[in-house]
Amino acid sequence: MKKIFSVLVVLTLGIAIVTPGCAKSPGNSPQKVSIGTFNIGWLGDGIDDKISRTEEDFKRIAGVISESNVDVMGLQEIKNKTAITNVLKYLPDYSYYIGHHGKSQNVCVIFRNDVKVTDEGEFMPIAVDTSRNRPSLVLKCKKGNFDWKMMIVHFKSSSRYDSTPEMQSEARRMRTAQAEVASMWVDSLLTDPKEQDIFIVGDCNDFPQRTKNPTLMALIANKNIEFLTHETKSCRNEKWFGIDHIICSKSAKKRVITGSDHSVNFYAQYPKETADKISDHCPVIIDFEVVTPDND
Repeated sequence: MKKIFSVLVVLTLGIAIVTPGCAKSPGNSPQKVSIGTFNIGWLGDGIDDKISRTEEDFKRIAGVISESNVDVMGLQEIKNKTAITNVLKYLPDYSYYIGHHGKSQNVCVIFRNDVKVTDEGEFMPIAVDTSRNRPSLVLKCKKGNFDWKMMIVHFKSSSRYDSTPEMQSEARRMRTAQAEVASMWVDSLLTDPKEQDIFIVGDCNDFPQRTKNPTLMALIANKNIEFLTHETKSCRNEKWFGIDHIICSKSAKKRVITGSDHSVNFYAQYPKETADKISDHCPVIIDFEVVTPDND
């Protein structure tokens, strides 16, 4: 009898492992909203992709998002609608909006279906050089008593393709200009007393602590906003500061749930070759309470 029972257990576990299914996240309390950002890294549509991925890779990406238990998440490096649906078909509780002018690296937002999100379109001034930069995506969001305006960004990188000092300097110049535009966008919204809860989330390709050739000075110096991810470290190397950020206005910061900031370090869960197919970034998430009556 023990032998038969053991066989049944093994068979049951085996079926659980190989049977495909959707990544069902538990969902958040109606008393809070989780806001995050995740650069998925060249998420493609299966046609001439920079990074080739299998269905198992898409499932793992969906599993990371499910583990994050996020309500609203900005995404970066999404090729097109087909690319994001490759992941969201395993996340039936989520919908999305995506930009169209970022070439093969568009910004995108995914959101749980019980959160109200309105697409307000791409904000083109963030693409200070339209041939080399991506515009941002602007959303109006609401959960419970909390409504906010949010911009998803992916600032210019300083990559290995910037192979000369001149190219590196130009990349920093563009990123500096993008931070200035984003800062002015926040200030322009805050002139309206009916909109005081503002977020900028995304891949800033820099961190506030940089002292040599800093590029985010306009955002750091803006007294109306704060980097909630100021101390966040990279999941790939704990000695590096993170470049994926959640920035918010002073009004929105009052709703932060202390100690809720977290990341999903899938590099600690999978072999490197598997983790690399998920992304070279990890998602960053912070929770906010939505019970207090809205103040704008």
